[in-house]
Amino acid sequence: MAQGTEAPGSSAEPGAPSEWPCEQPLRPEMSIGAMWHGPDPANLRNDWRDIPAVVTLINQIAPRSVPQEEAVANIGRFATGYQGEERAQALTELFVGLFETLSAERSDIVRGIKRFYRRQDALARRIEEGWKNLGEIDPNATDPQTMEQRVNLQQQVDWDSRIFDDRQRLLPVVCEQPRVLEQRVFALSRAIQEQLQAIQ
Repeated sequence: MAQGTEAPGSSAEPGAPSEWPCEQPLRPEMSIGAMWHGPDPANLRNDWRDIPAVVTLINQIAPRSVPQEEAVANIGRFATGYQGEERAQALTELFVGLFETLSAERSDIVRGIKRFYRRQDALARRIEEGWKNLGEIDPNATDPQTMEQRVNLQQQVDWDSRIFDDRQRLLPVVCEQPRVLEQRVFALSRAIQEQLQAIQ
């Protein structure tokens, strides 16, 4: 990072959420209404955590490492084990469990991005302070102690700048993760609702 580089997030528009370095707007939570048009989850008779088959399936399909096609196929196999109203209940429980699980993961990611911002902001301030201190040292000084101080400061600024830049290169990928989870929830929710439509 060259001298005078702006602190991360400094280009954010006025009124933008604090501690949010991403171009993507910050949505603190996913909306269940935007993902689900099936039976009202409030009418469920059971907590999804009390249904072993539902818990097992969520553990199988929630991880992002599991291909979406495989997760959808597992949902289809799960649905064939139920009929009628029991099937509607089980699929709704599945959706609620999946939504809550991935919502919690997404919240962790959002908190992590905010921590990332705070670390970068602190590092940018330290770099700025380093440049300021360097500017106060006479570059033509011949005193060994002063020369050593200048060299040490320059090395620290260079090292901090390299770390800052390396982290910033990761930012676009990091900022995509909440949306990646939203897309996964939406796709798997649609697969669950397709299984619901098959019994109507």
